[in-house]
Amino acid sequence: MNKWIFVGLSLWTSLLFAQNSDSLIRTQIPILKEIILSDDKLDQWAVGSSILSLDSALSYSHGKDLSTLLSSSSHIRIRSYGLGGLASSSIRGAGASHTLLQWNGVALNQSTTGQFDLTLIPTFFIDELDVQSGGLSSLMGEGAIGGSIHLNNTSEFNKGIKAQVHSTIGSFGNKMFGSKLQLSNEIIAFDIRLYNKNAINNFCYKDPFSNDDLKEQEHAGFISRGIQSSLAWGINENWKSIIRYWGQNTERDIAPSISEGFSVAQQKDKSDLFLFQIQFQKDSLVWNNSISYQYSSLIYEDSIKDISSRHFTYRYKISQDVQWKLNNNQMLRFETSILVDSVRSTNLNVVANNEFRSSTALNYSKKIQNKLLIAFGTRQEVFKEHISPFLPSIAFQLSSNPNFKLEGSWSRSYKNPTWNDLYWYPGGNVDLKEELGWMTNLKISTGSVNGDLKKNIALSCYFGRINNWIIWLPNSNASYWNPSNLARVEQKGVELEANVELETLKGTFRYENLFSCQLASDLNADTNSDKKHNQIIYVPIFQANHKLSWTQKNIRVFYQHHIESKRFTTTDNSSFLNQYLLAELGFQYSAKIKSKRFNVSLQLNNLFNIDYHLVNDRPMPGRHFNLSFNIYV
Repeated sequence: MNKWIFVGLSLWTSLLFAQNSDSLIRTQIPILKEIILSDDKLDQWAVGSSILSLDSALSYSHGKDLSTLLSSSSHIRIRSYGLGGLASSSIRGAGASHTLLQWNGVALNQSTTGQFDLTLIPTFFIDELDVQSGGLSSLMGEGAIGGSIHLNNTSEFNKGIKAQVHSTIGSFGNKMFGSKLQLSNEIIAFDIRLYNKNAINNFCYKDPFSNDDLKEQEHAGFISRGIQSSLAWGINENWKSIIRYWGQNTERDIAPSISEGFSVAQQKDKSDLFLFQIQFQKDSLVWNNSISYQYSSLIYEDSIKDISSRHFTYRYKISQDVQWKLNNNQMLRFETSILVDSVRSTNLNVVANNEFRSSTALNYSKKIQNKLLIAFGTRQEVFKEHISPFLPSIAFQLSSNPNFKLEGSWSRSYKNPTWNDLYWYPGGNVDLKEELGWMTNLKISTGSVNGDLKKNIALSCYFGRINNWIIWLPNSNASYWNPSNLARVEQKGVELEANVELETLKGTFRYENLFSCQLASDLNADTNSDKKHNQIIYVPIFQANHKLSWTQKNIRVFYQHHIESKRFTTTDNSSFLNQYLLAELGFQYSAKIKSKRFNVSLQLNNLFNIDYHLVNDRPMPGRHFNLSFNIYV
């Protein structure tokens, strides 16, 4: 596909069609008594930031993992090591460890790597999903250089007894079963979710070492089990509390790369997360307090390479924030937190196994004539007795009429080196500096309703830089790699959200388009005399998601495709992975019998059987299917 045809098609269709999507109708949301203790600071205080809500996409995605959903429904770039393999994210060209992943306000990023495997999170465990693009450490804290992903659960009172059962079967031995039970009255709300998924992943791929003959993927199976539960208590009209738990256990065979031929490596992941939240609300004052404990273990073994790595992490955090509504036009928020990390690992060369950090943040917003909203934010953190960089932000939101909104922001962000960066043996570098970033963002959104036709479009432009980017490179005097603060990355690009919805006598037609152009280059890597800056590896310059659906009564049919331009695999941009178009076709049918609702869906993935790679030397499957059954009581 010619790249100019690709770009022109994406932009042209976006400008022609637009519709009202979740992400384009974000407003100041009051705290509801019925749904409590949600991580609402994103709605209230991320003024001027680009936020994409994927709540509606969640409702059609039971049986999928988080990486699959984000790849098909957002601007996020997913880098996956094959079906069922490790998957990481990149927002606006930043690194995988530059994305802050939060569950009900608790960071899930591992202390050792700064990342989290997105394939380990079933969408069935999420009620609300938001993606925030651009660094915003003044609000989110350390780590949010590229952006943040927010996973939230809600607790609903006075709903009686509700239950759900979800089951999925698919190609390559893919099986998933999940169930959810909710019990609630006016005071207590309890829910529990169970999840089990396994797959063989024995798909076939073209082997370049045998004249592109088909070869079956081996040693790529996995099994994952999880439980999530919460108990909410409405103590009185002012006090509310909730206890949450999330436990997960995964056993995975590590598939060989194409050049390796075979593998016996295995990885076991286990995690437990306990979260206690309490909220006080009276008149213009809201106080939130949370206490969390996280445990995770990762055991990696490879008998052929004589590797046996064991990593155990423990994290304790106490945080609180107070929010005052000073008057009808002004709000103030104050936040403090204390976090202690403890790591035990067979691969870390460190004497002190604990890290302590504290944080203080202040946010202020003011409305002017009900049209202009301005917001200021500041944060100061202390990391191992070292005062981290000061993190300010400033933003505005202008709404001249209900159908037009102009937003802008400037913010500073940073990220500390991970435990692996500092202490990995052999190769760690204790002299690493923190990574510093800043970004400015401008977003315009507009929409209209004309009878049965609803349109909306949003365009975001951004520019920023990340200094002291940590890069692992081969050591010329040894057989291992070392990290250094070598890169100075410049980020610039545009993001387009455009949709249309038309209601007719023959059903509802809906078109959705997400397009992004992202230029992320290392300013320190001047390899040519003309001072050309090369694109960061594995970051496509162009990326788009198009979806067309038709709904009539109980039937829904959709087609969607994901497009990525070529991605460079070397820093000098001499090698690359080809561009590709990945298409999906789906059919869904729902029916209601008395108080029970049934839903069945069939989805064909990689419809055109494209041979593609997300990571060099790691094959991806051809055409395959998923068949899902859902029951709601």
